Amino acid sequence: MQENSKKDRPYSKDGNKQFKPRGPRQDFFIPGTPSGVKVHDASPMALEKSLRYLKRQIKDTDVMGQYKAKQEFLKPSAIKRRKMKDAKYKQRLRDKISAEFWKDHVWLVPKNFKSVNYGPTLPE
Repeated sequence: MQENSKKDRPYSKDGNKQFKPRGPRQDFFIPGTPSGVKVHDASPMALEKSLRYLKRQIKDTDVMGQYKAKQEFLKPSAIKRRKMKDAKYKQRLRDKISAEFWKDHVWLVPKNFKSVNYGPTLPE
């Protein structure tokens, strides 16, 4: 019978499982490329680990969300309608904030009044 070498055995002689030490998480990342990872060696475990880190990077940078958004075609009229709806919402919000700010204000205008922009800070 041929005996397996030590590195081919998943367990050591005392029965404990042998683990291959892996590098820290930073070793998998390529500086300056948010959508790329390094594969240290040709083992399947290193490839799986690198793929796991790549999937996490893609999820964090929302690359898939951008691709999914491009899959749906919006007609120009639908885009205009959405912009108009957002503009109306923002205007209502500005009016509400402004009305709340000026609700209890008493207007006193001096004789030599120079126009200065007073009022609440409104969202853009």
